[in-house]
Amino acid sequence: MAFTMTNRGLFYLMNNAISASTDFRCLVFKTTTPSVAAIRDYNFVSDLLAATTEAAASGYSRVDLAGVAIAENDSPDTVTLTATAPTITSVAAGETWLGIGYYIEGASDAARTLIAVDVPASSVTTDGNNVELPALSITVTGS
Repeated sequence: MAFTMTNRGLFYLMNNAISASTDFRCLVFKTTTPSVAAIRDYNFVSDLLAATTEAAASGYSRVDLAGVAIAENDSPDTVTLTATAPTITSVAAGETWLGIGYYIEGASDAARTLIAVDVPASSVTTDGNNVELPALSITVTGS
């Protein structure tokens, strides 16, 4: 028989890495979308920013995620990490945002653990108004 993680094991590992008390954040990037193969090898925010450029429009800032939750679901044998859709207010017009990097806060970009990168189907062009990023939803299976 092959090695199989239990749903509770996945939940335990994820819950110990990220919880409601974890300083879990996101940033937006604008110039290049790294390949999936490259992203998988990134460990820190500094790795991502070596391959692309962070947004810089007036009003932009990195966002502390709210509503972070982890749920175990025995029916499809998954564990899902979610967070509320963040809003960045009054972002100056003129930038095109390609993707979002999710990370655990650290002392510097070289110490901020990169958890995931999302490249939505459509880019966002800032227009002077608020920008609502997609809600986070990452589902993990044990196989």
